Amino acid sequence: MNRLCAFFVVSLFAALPALLALPARAVAPKEEVDVTAGAVTALSCALEVQKTGELSMLTACPLSEVKSGLVIFDVAEKQIYLTSKKKVAQFELESAFGGGSVDFVGVVRAVGKDGVARVDVQEYSITKKKKAGSFKGCL
Repeated sequence: MNRLCAFFVVSLFAALPALLALPARAVAPKEEVDVTAGAVTALSCALEVQKTGELSMLTACPLSEVKSGLVIFDVAEKQIYLTSKKKVAQFELESAFGGGSVDFVGVVRAVGKDGVARVDVQEYSITKKKKAGSFKGCL
């Protein structure tokens, strides 16, 4: 039985890159979305992650890429969301850039030619990026 479990775990990890490379599920205008623990990153890095499946780009995105705009990347759905600046302030997204996360509920207003969904956020909460040297758990 242990060999079977080991085979299953190894097979799952071997298939993981292929699963991450699957295309994103398309969202439609007026669709309600509920994102849990979406990563805040630059648009250019999110598009790269969507294309390659390389998740490390979400937290390792260079600060110079922020000029392309901040977006929320939903890892589970492989979807990129651009929030309305009226509801979610830029400084709040910046506080989560490179390691924080956003939970939100909203309605898709439009989907751009680049596949990025523009969302009118109804409610949200932001978990800020932890500061360097902060306590990370048990010692």
